[in-house]
Amino acid sequence: MSVTVEPGVPPSDKDVLIAVMGLTGSGKSTFINLATQSPNKLRVGNSVQSCTDAVERAEPFDLDGRRVVLFDTPGFDDTNKTETEILRIIAFELEKQYRKGQTLHGIIYIHRISDLRVGGLAKTNFGIFRKLCGDASLRNVVIMTNMWSRLSSELEGRRRAAELATLDDFFKPAIAKGAVMAHHMEDTVDSARAIIHQILKNHPIALDIQKEIVDEHKNIDQTSAGVAVDEKLTKLAYEYELKLKEQFEAAEQARRERDEETRKEQLEEAQKVQQLLRKLEEEKSNQARQYQLLQDQFAEAERKREQAMREAEERSRREAKAAEARWRQDLEAAERRRAQEKADLEERMRNMAIAPPSYSASVTPICNADDDEVKYRTVVSGGTYTLYNKKHELYATLDRDEKYVSMKEYGKGSRQQWTFESDDAEDWTIQSVRTGKYLCVTSEGSLKARTTSSPTSWKLSKVRGVRDGYRIYVNDGGLYDGQVISVPQLSSRYVQTGERVDVFKRFGGTDENWIIEDD
Repeated sequence: MSVTVEPGVPPSDKDVLIAVMGLTGSGKSTFINLATQSPNKLRVGNSVQSCTDAVERAEPFDLDGRRVVLFDTPGFDDTNKTETEILRIIAFELEKQYRKGQTLHGIIYIHRISDLRVGGLAKTNFGIFRKLCGDASLRNVVIMTNMWSRLSSELEGRRRAAELATLDDFFKPAIAKGAVMAHHMEDTVDSARAIIHQILKNHPIALDIQKEIVDEHKNIDQTSAGVAVDEKLTKLAYEYELKLKEQFEAAEQARRERDEETRKEQLEEAQKVQQLLRKLEEEKSNQARQYQLLQDQFAEAERKREQAMREAEERSRREAKAAEARWRQDLEAAERRRAQEKADLEERMRNMAIAPPSYSASVTPICNADDDEVKYRTVVSGGTYTLYNKKHELYATLDRDEKYVSMKEYGKGSRQQWTFESDDAEDWTIQSVRTGKYLCVTSEGSLKARTTSSPTSWKLSKVRGVRDGYRIYVNDGGLYDGQVISVPQLSSRYVQTGERVDVFKRFGGTDENWIIEDD
């Protein structure tokens, strides 16, 4: 069962909390709508049928710099619920507020001044209200009369108000304990807020039913208000029993008089009274159990809410931690890229100071006249070597189809060997030892291995400061003359096994540097 309807933002510790109580049809919802001036109106009944069957919190409004929150409550004479149900609804809402550390600044009890007389129902229900509040909190109660426009004159209303204040079994005992009477004579916002203004100065006080249930751990039927309701139900049950006895006696009399129709009518009425009596007894016996069920449902809802909050906090912590880890990874990756780019730039700057070779004079051939040995630096014509790219730590070798050159990682005994041959240490051919194919530049400008009698001529250029380090240039005087063998240039990433090796325009990056090693 939903006990409280709570639109908007929940009340805070600094809000002025005021409950509005009274009989069904006394004008509680109308008064609240008038005072709040909220576009979200509470439902208002136009008859004795109740429109409020739960505690409803109206939207807050400001009054003299204070935020005021009004609570509409169902009357104990509700047409849709029994008195025990109404007591459970109101008591449970008050218990929830008290457990949160919230207490009411005041209660406005509304009474129609237009009622010609005060009946037993009004007196009994106000008695239950007094028990619910307790004597100590009555000084925060405003007994407000309304519906003055239905009277013939204001003088008539003031006479009735004075009479109400002197009734020993109605308002007089509450006024004696500190409750005050106020009169909402005009249906205006100013009039309504003037009533509320009297409560702003109050200090919040816990009601008796709050202390009894929370502090004293009483069942609801053991509280003063619960006992008062039980006494009323007991009295009503006694009246039902008397009526039932009268109907049985009337039915028996009709039987003796052979009046079958009257006897049947009396038995049908008696059956209805028996049903009412059984329902009344169930209300009395189930009061504590039903309230405990409400408390258990609320406790379970609170447990789930707290669990959901903990899980949400844990998710937030995990997400924040993961986000921080990703941020650190991205930062470290960016730092590595910047460092690599800086190193590449510095290498290019160093190498850019070296002018491209003039293919007639840049190479200093070394020839030994005694044994006709031709070599350039450490590369000897007819020698077999491996091509190792120091930057990417991979070897140049033929791919599976033995057409293209690609980067691969091989063991010491199985690395691709290349034969370098030259007659003058200036023009070199590069031939695969395993396949006999030469490295050639095609007419489209790509590097391939071919079986040919006129292979591409290559030029070697020593890389300063790199042991056995060389650049290998095209040296055929054609369209691609001066281009170098390299992996993809100007990339900060490290290439993987299988990356193609090709010819590119010389730039001076470390991708162009090859360690020509004697295998």
